[in-house]
Parts: sequence; C-alpha cells; structure tokens
Amino acid sequence: MRFKPLIYVLLALAAAGCSEEFLEVQNENSLSESSFYQTDQDFEDLIITAYMAIGHAQTGAGMHLINFAMDDRILHEQVNTEALQYDANNGAILNTYRSLFEGVFRTNLFLQKFTDEIDIDEDRRRTILGEAHFLRALHYHYLGIWFEVPPLLTEPAEDPRVGYPNATQDEVLNLVEQDLLLAIDLLPETWPASELGRATRGAAMAFLGKTYLYRGKFQEASSILGQLIDKGTYSLNMPQGADSLDYIYAYLSNFTPIDMPYNGRSYPSEFNSESIYEINYSTAYDEGDRSSQYLPLRRSTGSHMTWYNGYPAITGGFGNIAAEDQLFPDEFERPANHPAGLSRDPRYYAFFIEPGDPLDFRPDNPLYNETFSLADLNSSIGSAKGLRKHLYPFHTTYTFPNAPFQDPNNWRLMRYADVLLMYAEATVRATGNFSDAKALDAVNQVRARAGMPALPVLSREAIIHERDIEMAGEHSRFWDLARWYKDGWMALDEVQQYKPTFQPRHVCWPIPLAEINRHYGELKQNPKWL
Repeated sequence: MRFKPLIYVLLALAAAGCSEEFLEVQNENSLSESSFYQTDQDFEDLIITAYMAIGHAQTGAGMHLINFAMDDRILHEQVNTEALQYDANNGAILNTYRSLFEGVFRTNLFLQKFTDEIDIDEDRRRTILGEAHFLRALHYHYLGIWFEVPPLLTEPAEDPRVGYPNATQDEVLNLVEQDLLLAIDLLPETWPASELGRATRGAAMAFLGKTYLYRGKFQEASSILGQLIDKGTYSLNMPQGADSLDYIYAYLSNFTPIDMPYNGRSYPSEFNSESIYEINYSTAYDEGDRSSQYLPLRRSTGSHMTWYNGYPAITGGFGNIAAEDQLFPDEFERPANHPAGLSRDPRYYAFFIEPGDPLDFRPDNPLYNETFSLADLNSSIGSAKGLRKHLYPFHTTYTFPNAPFQDPNNWRLMRYADVLLMYAEATVRATGNFSDAKALDAVNQVRARAGMPALPVLSREAIIHERDIEMAGEHSRFWDLARWYKDGWMALDEVQQYKPTFQPRHVCWPIPLAEINRHYGELKQNPKWL
C-alpha cells in the first residue's frame, strides 16, 4: 500500500456531521469548521477521508464477515448467517450500511464545500472532483445493490431531527451512473507511483459497467466494458514460465501484499497490471495493544482480514472461515494436458490450502518448511481445507509488528479478470450470440492465464462456471447468484442447489432496524423483508 487514507483531523470534522452526538463542544486542540474548507490543502485532506469509509466497511466486522458467511464456497463460524438466517437486527449488515453512508456523507460534504472560489490548480480541480463523484458512486453502488431502497442524499445531512425517506433502486442507481459518467470525464488514466490507490478513469468505467450489468442493461454494460478492454490499459498477470508455480503465482499474486518470486521470475502483487481498484491497507501505524485495533482505519491502517479469518496456531487469528471442501473441489476442471502438468486447474491450489502444504516460500521466514495441518483449522466449522487466497503467505508476528491485527494486504475491489468476464456475459446476454468472437476471447484470456484449454463456444453454464472459479472468495459469488435469479437467468431452484435456504427476499439485505428508528417514521423497511 502506498496511498494511506488516514487523516485524523478530517475524521473528526467528517464524523461530526453523521454522529448521534450533536452537542457542540469546542475542542481547543482541534480545528473549527469555520477555519476549515478554505485552502486547496483542506480539500486534499477532505477527499482522503472519503476514501476511508469503504475500507472501514471491508474490515472483518462488516463486509468481510457477512459476504464470506453468505458465500457457498466458504464455510463460516456464524452458521446462522451462512444459512441466510439474518434479519434487520444483524450487526454486520448495520456496520456495513453505516460505513457506506459515512462515505456518502463525506463525498457530499466535499461536493458542497468545494466551490469555484477555492484557489486550486485547474487540472487538479478536475481530478479531485472526479474522485469525489467516483467515491459517492462507489458507496451508492453498493447501497443500491445490497439494500435496494436506501435514502438518496446528494447533500450532507445536517439536522438530526430530520428523517429521510426511501428512494427507489432506480433512483439510487441513476445517481451512480450519473456520477460515474462525470468521473470518467474528469479522472486521469493513471496516477504517479506515490498516489497509487486513487480513483482512475478505468475504475469508473469498470464500476459503471458493473452497475449496468446489475441493472440488466446488458448492451450498455457490453459497450462501456468493451471500451475499457480496447483501451489496453490493463492486462492479466500472466505466467512467465511453464512450471506449476508459474501458473499458481500468476493468479495468487493478485491476493497477497508481497511480490511472489519463483525461479528467477517475480509476480507483482499490489497495483499490478490487473489491478483496477484496490482498497489500501498497510502497517504504518502500530498502536500496540489488541484493544486499540477495534477502530479500523482510525488507529490502524491495516485491515482485520487475518485477525478474524487467519488460523489461530499460525497467525493468532480467530479462524472464522474455511474453504468448502465437499462440493467446490469438484468444480475445478481436471485438464488432460495442462502446460505445467497440473492435474487440476491451478486456481484450485491458489484457493485451497490442505494438510501438508507449506506455509511460506521465504527461506528467511520462521514458517519456512512448516506445513499446514488439520489442527490449524477451526474444528467447529468442520472442513478439512483452509483458505489460502487472501491469507498467503501468512501474516504473522514474524513478518511485521502487531500481526495479525493489522493485515497490510490490499483488498482488490475490481480486477481486470472481472471486467473480462462481465464483458463476456453482458455481450452474449445483449445479443443472444454465444459465439461472439470478442466475448469468447475475453473468457479464454482468463482461462489461458490458468493454462486451461480454450472454449470453442460460450454457454450460460460456461460463464457461470468461469466466474465461480475465477472470482471465488472475492464477495462476488452470492451476489452473482442473486442477480441471476433476479434478472431471470437462473430459476429459484437452480440457485437453491448452491444456497438451499435462498428465498426471493435474499436478492438484497434488509434496511437495518436501528437506522429505520432514527428516521422519525420516514424511512421504511424494504417490502421484501416485511
């Protein structure tokens, strides 16, 4: 991670507008609001806070917890959530909702205060406005898809005595599309190395395509994603040799904080050619004791991925998740003639870690020559396979201070492989032509990185399969199933083959009851959850 979203003064200012505490107590040690919003540096600081909310939501207590639990390819310690037995009182849903609205508030605050009177370089005026519109769209993208009917706010909510009504999902996603179109016009293609992590034009195009796809606007999704592909800005992280680890590391390097060396070659990790948008984490701030880490991205800059989901004996984590070991392994193809001689799709070895597998490839690491064992897993989950993806090489106290509480591994929110697969799906669903050459090539690029044979023609089943394997454990799987049911590509009984307890209401989450109670009767529950 290079771009570190942690500005304490701005956190205090931004939080003041969305907190339940509205007593105006003057802190002599902090800036007052009247003395802020004056200079270009004030707004540079303010835009940083708008990046923070999505990182807060992605920590182990929010988006990670519930999205891992709902994923049929992951087993979770919270079996009720895994079985979709949650309601409007679910804490992880509430935390996610509030974090996303923190992002909405902060971007709205920026857009309200950033007037033409602010003295700033004109090129920077365009790009910083692009960042604000992208970030508001990003937070509302998830609010609109996950909650469907949240309030639609385009200005910061300032009066605690005012409640806000539900918007329609179309109204929310219309704003997302408008903001992303503005961002595409305003944002740069790339940033200097010191600014990696800021929004780019490609990120805005990718999320616009994803928003179109979730709305069933397949022609529009195909068009914008096709334009992004044609730009040639991004490419898959391809194998550089023909050994098995070349194929495994080419894929696995997208989910680790360190470059992965093998046989004189190196597979770049964060901000590689495949990265379109990442949530930045680091270990820059070390507060020491465990309790201080309960304030993600405020007192620490790392995520809680390893803390919640790492294995107790290896990382000191809680071991909340394991890999589903009964059905999912059989979904990985067994090629007859893999270029590296592998008997399975190499993404299998990147996703699963099994007893006997090495824990680290670095000779100078104390985990070198140590192996994974059944005893490392949370026995209450009942799986014989762990999750390697996102956790390998294991982040222990041997690799950085205060592990596992500050995991430095960036969360890849959008990858080029996802763009290729979304483009292929949108194209064939728009035209009905499963032989479309460009759509077929997009899927076969993803398969080629894994050394899997090219498909001669696409099918619904092939597209579903490739997303299942490529995007496993990336919080995509459940929402793919939900949207395929919602737009009619999958029947209810087909979805229930993967999630037996899935019902029509599960295409979204309920509006948290705590939020409904704060809106003075204006905000209502989504009818699907009544």
